[in-house]
Amino acid sequence: MRRLWSERSASLLLLAIVLVWNAVRLWPDVGVSRIGFNDTVLHYPLVQGMVDEIERGGNPLDFWYADASLGYPVVRDYHSLTHLCVALAYFALGKTVSLATLFALARYLGIVMLPASFFAAAWLMELGPLAAGAAALLAPLISTNGLYGLDDSSYVLRGLGLFPQSIAIHFLLLSLGFGYQAVRRGKRVVLAGALLGLTAACHLIYGYVGAVTVAGMALLPAEASASRMRLLRTALVGGVAVVVSAFQWVPLWRDGPILNHSRWEPLWKWDSFGAARVLEWLYKGEILDHGRLPVLTLLALAGAVVAVAGCWRSRRASSPQVLVLAGSIFWILLYCGRPTWGRWLVLAGVSPNLQMHRLIGAVHIFLVLAGALALAALWRLAAGRKLAAAAIALASLLLLYPALTDRMAYMRGDLTIGLENRASLENHQREIDMALDSVNARGGRAFAGLNSTWGRQFVLGYTCMDHLLNGFHVPAVSFLFHAMSLPSDIMVHFDETRPVEYRLFNVRSVIAPTLRTNQPDFLKLRDDLGTMRVWDAPGTGYFEVVDVAGAVAVNRESFFDVNDRWLHSRWLDNGQYLWLDFFGGAPAGLPRISASRDLPDPPATTVSSRSRNRQGAVAGTVENELQQGQVYRAVATLARPAYVLFRMTWHPDWKAYVDGKPRQTAMLSPGFTGIPMEVGRHRVELRYQPGPWKIELAAAGLLLALLLWLVESKHGFPFLRVR
Repeated sequence: MRRLWSERSASLLLLAIVLVWNAVRLWPDVGVSRIGFNDTVLHYPLVQGMVDEIERGGNPLDFWYADASLGYPVVRDYHSLTHLCVALAYFALGKTVSLATLFALARYLGIVMLPASFFAAAWLMELGPLAAGAAALLAPLISTNGLYGLDDSSYVLRGLGLFPQSIAIHFLLLSLGFGYQAVRRGKRVVLAGALLGLTAACHLIYGYVGAVTVAGMALLPAEASASRMRLLRTALVGGVAVVVSAFQWVPLWRDGPILNHSRWEPLWKWDSFGAARVLEWLYKGEILDHGRLPVLTLLALAGAVVAVAGCWRSRRASSPQVLVLAGSIFWILLYCGRPTWGRWLVLAGVSPNLQMHRLIGAVHIFLVLAGALALAALWRLAAGRKLAAAAIALASLLLLYPALTDRMAYMRGDLTIGLENRASLENHQREIDMALDSVNARGGRAFAGLNSTWGRQFVLGYTCMDHLLNGFHVPAVSFLFHAMSLPSDIMVHFDETRPVEYRLFNVRSVIAPTLRTNQPDFLKLRDDLGTMRVWDAPGTGYFEVVDVAGAVAVNRESFFDVNDRWLHSRWLDNGQYLWLDFFGGAPAGLPRISASRDLPDPPATTVSSRSRNRQGAVAGTVENELQQGQVYRAVATLARPAYVLFRMTWHPDWKAYVDGKPRQTAMLSPGFTGIPMEVGRHRVELRYQPGPWKIELAAAGLLLALLLWLVESKHGFPFLRVR
C-alpha cells in the first residue's frame, strides 16, 4: 500500500511539473497568434459568426457563412462544438473578455492540458500510476513534420491551426479511459457514451477513433466480465454517443449528396500514405521524433516488448498492456490507408469520405501509452532504493533530453516567426484598414490572387492577403479555406483575364501588391495605398437575370466536370446557364444534355440576358440590391420569362420569395441558386432558413443522456453487472 501511495504521489507531482513546463513553453504563442496564417483564419470567424447569430436571435449551429468558397453553412456540417464553447464562454463572462482573447486562451489551454488528459486516460485504463505519469511526460514531446498529429505543429502559429482537434483530443482520451471502465468494469457507462458523443461533436474523425477503440475493448478478453456483458455495455455506450452527437451527424448525412469531396485536396489526405511509407517513417522515427534522435520511438518499441513479456509471464491476454499493444498495431495498420487495404476498409467502418491521414492521432495515442509502459518499467527498478532512484531519474532525463530541447527550440522558432509576422502587420495596419474599408464599401466579393498564382506571394510578414480578407469577414474568391460547397472546386479555376468570370463570381474589387503591374486592362484603379492597390472589377452584384438553355443530370461525382466544361465554354459568354438536375426536377421543356460529353454549341435560339432579343428588348435587369445579414433582396424586371441567378451556393434551406410569396429554387451552373421568373417587375428575396431542429436535436440528446446518467447514478443498470 505504501509503495502504491508513493507511486501515485510521484506521478501526480510529475504531472504538475509537466503542466507547468508546458504552460511556460507555450505561453508566447498566445500573444503572437491572434492573426494567424493557418486554419485559425477560418475557425475564429466561425466563432464570431456564432456570436453574431446568438445576438440577433438566430441559430448558432446552422447559419450561412458567405465569406469563403462561394458560401456554405459550414457549422451545419462541420464539427463545431469547440467553436460554440468559446462563443458561450464569451456570453457567460458577460462580454467582459474579448472574443479574440477567449479564442486564443481556448487554443492555448487545449495544447497545454494534453498531458493531463493522457494521464487520466492511462490511469482509467489501469496502466498504473507510473505509466500515467510517464504518458503525461511523453505527450508534449511528440514531433512530426506537419502530419496533423498530436504534436505542436498541428496547433501553434507556425503550424496548422487545428483548433477543433486541440479540444477533441481531450474528449477522446477521456472517452477511452471511461470507455475502458464502462466496457470492462460496467462503471459509468452513460458518462463514457456522453464523452464519446462529445468527441464526435468536436471532431468526427476522432469520434470514429473512439468508437472503434471502445469496440475493440469489448472484443479483447477480460477476466472481470463475460464477452456478452462487454458487448452489451459497448452497445449502450454507443447508443448514448449516437444520441448525444446526432445534432452533428444527422445534417451531415442529409447534406451528403451535395457535400463536396474536393479534388484539390492532396490524395494522401483522403487515402493516407500506404504501408511502405508508414513503416519507413516508423522505422526512421518520423512519426514520433522528426528531426531528432528517435527516443520516443525506441520507448514505444520497448513498451511493446514490456507488454508482450508481461503477457507471457502472467499467461493472461486480458491485461490493459495488451490493449495498448493491440491498439498500437491496429491503428498503425489502419493508418496505412487505402493504398494498402482498399475496399477491405469497409470492415473497419471507414467511409469513402474519411480523411485517413488524420488517423495518425490514434497512432500517437497508443504509441505514447506504449512508451509510457517502458518508462514506467524502468522507474520501477528504483523502488525502495534511493541511489537507484537517483540514477534512474538522471538516466530518464538524459534519455529525454533531445526531445525536451527540441520542443523548446521549436517554440522559440514559433515566437520568432510570430513576432516578425505581428511587426509586419502592424507596420501595414493603415494600408490594410484602408483596403478593407474600400472593399467593404464596394460590396460583393474581393480577389487577392489564388494560391496557385500570385496570391501565394502577396504576403505581409507571413500572412497572405486572402487570409486577412477571410479573417475580417470579407467574401472573396480565394484560397479554399474549406471545400464543403460543390462550386468551391470550380472557383479554383477562376480566370482573372475574363471579365465575364468576374461577373459570374461577383468579384467587384481586386487587391494586389503595387509591384504587380500587369493587371488586366478592364480593371480600373480605385486606391493607391503604398504597397498595395485596390482596383474596380466588373462584378455587378449577387443577382442577375439569365437564360437557362439546358438541363444536365449530375451527381457529386460528375458535378465538377460538367461545370468546368461550362465555365470554359461559349455558354457563359452568351449568358446561357445549365439547370443542374441533382434531384430530377428539371422542367420537361428543357433540352437534356449528357453529363459525360462535351457541351454542344450554345443554342442559337436562346437569347442572352445581356443581349437584346428579336424585339429589341433586354431579357431583364436587376436594381436596388440589398443585403441585411443572411437576407438578400433585389428588384428584378423581366421582359420575358427567364431566371434570376443568385450568385451563392445552392442549398435546400435557401428560401426564395417573389413578391412576398415562396418560390421553388433550382441549382444552376456553376452550383448557384436560380429562381424561375415570369414577365414583369418583381421583388426578390433570398433567406437562409434552416429552422431550429439542429438545436432541438442537440438539446434532446443531452437531456436524454442526463436522464440516463441520473438513472444509472441512482439505481444502476443491474443487467450490465452480471458476469
